[in-house]
Amino acid sequence: MKLKLTVSTAFLFLVWGLLVGCQSDAPSVEPTETAVSTPQVELGMETAVQATTDPTNTPRLEPSPTTISTPTTTATATAVPTPSFSLTQRKSTLAEIETFLTQSPVLFFYPDRGLELVSLSDYFTENDLTEHTEIFYEDVNGDGESDLILADMFPFLWNNGFVVVSLWDGEQYGTPLVIMDGAKYSPGLRVKFEDWTNDANPEVIFDFKSDTGGTGFLETAWTRYVIHCQTSCNVAWWGITGQLSNYTSIGLVTTITERSLDEEGNPSFAVINESFYAPDVKGYGHISSSQRVFTSTMKTYTWNGTFFDKISENVLEPAYTVTSDSVLSAGSQTYGTATITSELDESDSYRPIFRCTLNLNDKPIGESFECLPDFTKIFWQDITSDGTEELVVLATGLGTQQLLAYEFEEQEATQIANAVGVIIRSDLFGVRLDDIDKDGQLEILTGSGYVTEGSNCKVYENIYPDPAEFCWWYELDLQEQIYKWNGEMFVLKPEE
Repeated sequence: MKLKLTVSTAFLFLVWGLLVGCQSDAPSVEPTETAVSTPQVELGMETAVQATTDPTNTPRLEPSPTTISTPTTTATATAVPTPSFSLTQRKSTLAEIETFLTQSPVLFFYPDRGLELVSLSDYFTENDLTEHTEIFYEDVNGDGESDLILADMFPFLWNNGFVVVSLWDGEQYGTPLVIMDGAKYSPGLRVKFEDWTNDANPEVIFDFKSDTGGTGFLETAWTRYVIHCQTSCNVAWWGITGQLSNYTSIGLVTTITERSLDEEGNPSFAVINESFYAPDVKGYGHISSSQRVFTSTMKTYTWNGTFFDKISENVLEPAYTVTSDSVLSAGSQTYGTATITSELDESDSYRPIFRCTLNLNDKPIGESFECLPDFTKIFWQDITSDGTEELVVLATGLGTQQLLAYEFEEQEATQIANAVGVIIRSDLFGVRLDDIDKDGQLEILTGSGYVTEGSNCKVYENIYPDPAEFCWWYELDLQEQIYKWNGEMFVLKPEE
């Protein structure tokens, strides 16, 4: 099947305005505490602060709770209408499924107001579902019958993706629940099945990746939707599960979800948010030169039989700012005084940075390197376990750290380490020395990346001018690498 361009403009504007209206050409402002009213039944969720119109100094950090109004009767089991087009084939063709979605009302999830009955007739036209449509048959409500779960994505046209869940009632598929999400470009999605409610039936987990940005910056956010089904389906929880902002420096939101049972045996989970912005060059990109770590929180949600209710929110660590953490001179009784000097390099107007030089007794050593002088350190330490101290530089750059090390024969320097890592934690960990295997010899640990390689990759035909491959999923994954001492230098440990 091929993609059609005859989609209703009005419907696209409607969907785009409701689902992607929070995205813009810039990272959004620092998180704020927003007063929200409590509905009669609050749908447990996390969502990000809306973006501003200009690049600012933080990513969408520390997602703030936003109220979703109680789903109306159209979203309850008793009020879901019988589809006007009967889909009675247990394993239907794409054409039959598309007709079903076109001619029957669906329960469409709106982030700001929950589920509402809408028509998708203007969205789907003949053969709009692609040859890459993923169809799952899984019993998600425990009635012993396999239900229909469908996911598709249009990465080269509308930059959106969606999931459809329709329950089998014994004779036909019922009114579908539809969640659609969008990106400015490069969307991604994944569907999996996990039991979050401890009822021996899996929830449908819909993960969506979206990119937005503009000249000189990129922001990627990962959102999760948890769909629970009984006689009908609803969205039991949704929230931002990660965010990476890359302007001139790096901003990162990491979310850890820990599932468990509460004291009364009810399914619950904790959402731990940590977020920071690495330092930048002062006066550029509207970004402060300080390292800023934002309030880290733990929010706990408990299953109430319909939704996950937020029952508590605790501050794990308050926000703080580090304006400087540097040591630019270090003396050795054996070798003399080492210093770091710097000069601002503005050759790239989008990425100004200092070029730093290591000196020993006022003589340059090695090549210059990128650094932010306010967050760069120099020290003498025996890192090779030979009883002789080496000269070590830990230089913080724009979202990166570099560790350089030199040993000396009289005044002759030999480089024994040059390891570069990306900053992946709020303590500015990008590179550090650590005896990881506890054998008495230090290793160098580096942050090696933010996002996994693409998976579930597909070749899209009929894409002008040539077919193109697009991977449906990239995971936020803070990876690490190890450099080990081999007797002469620190070398990257091969992956096992």
